[in-house]
Amino acid sequence: MPFLAALLLTPACSAPAPGPDQPDPDPFAGTPADGPTPEIGPAPADYRPTAAEAPSTDIWIGVLDRSEAVLSVRDLFNATDRDGYDNQPHFAPDGGSFYYASAVDSTQTEVFRYVLDTRRAEQLTRTPEASEFSPTPIPGQSAFSAIREVRGKQYLWRYAADGASLGPVFSTVEPVGYHAWTDERSAVLFVLGDPADLRIADALSGAIRTVARNPGRSLHRIPRSSHVSFVRKLADQEWWIERLDPTSGETERLMRTLPGREDYAWTPQAEILMADGPILHAWTGGSEWTPVADLTSEDPEGGGAGEISRIAVDPAGERIALVRVRRRPEAGGA
Repeated sequence: MPFLAALLLTPACSAPAPGPDQPDPDPFAGTPADGPTPEIGPAPADYRPTAAEAPSTDIWIGVLDRSEAVLSVRDLFNATDRDGYDNQPHFAPDGGSFYYASAVDSTQTEVFRYVLDTRRAEQLTRTPEASEFSPTPIPGQSAFSAIREVRGKQYLWRYAADGASLGPVFSTVEPVGYHAWTDERSAVLFVLGDPADLRIADALSGAIRTVARNPGRSLHRIPRSSHVSFVRKLADQEWWIERLDPTSGETERLMRTLPGREDYAWTPQAEILMADGPILHAWTGGSEWTPVADLTSEDPEGGGAGEISRIAVDPAGERIALVRVRRRPEAGGA
């Protein structure tokens, strides 16, 4: 059966719900399965927090419109509209909010949650000793994971729904740059190095194995499947989006990326969305990249939005989040 046809027919994995009078069980042990909680010593003398280098970015929210024959984006608005780093959006399972990382000062980021109905953000983590990046809901749990950076170390960490720290998910994998959950127990991890590598890690057994070298940062569970996708960088001018079966480790090439671009997102309709500058493109199996929205002029504030980088789509395929570089108006301008 062709991959995309199978994708649309494969049911998503889900965890069994607890009984009406039972609390949600915690499926992860207090101590990571791959070893004891790591000791984090003093920061190296040359350590500079990642937040200190973070660009000024905004998260824009729009509606994915399928009323015409061609997919389009409408009703865009700037959800985070401020100078500073607001990035790495990930929609909640119900689609009513999204998590994101936000710089609270020049050296530290925290996790925030933005509620779409009220258009208000709330701060979840409060960790003056650490920074959080890439907040991601954990399947089957009322919890989320994030990359926790503390004194030069980067671990995959778990947090309760209210932002309380629940400890590391893995103790022996560091430095973790990015991650995505393949199911309720396993994650695919982008581990920094020269080159970086991609690993599959099981939080219940502690089993960890390397499955690819030199991946890109954009990792996604493919909708309605247990597979994940990533960008494999074969050469400077040859990057491919590939499908990975986390059980067998087998991969399949789907489509070359737009030149020099690695950020993308899946829709529930088995499309991949990727941007080149301010122009959003879509891909479906057996096709080429097709421009679907030119967002150059979609800026009510008048020139404050630059090119698109990270992209997220809600589980229903109705909303899209776009991270855009924040451009300051020219000196003397309105």
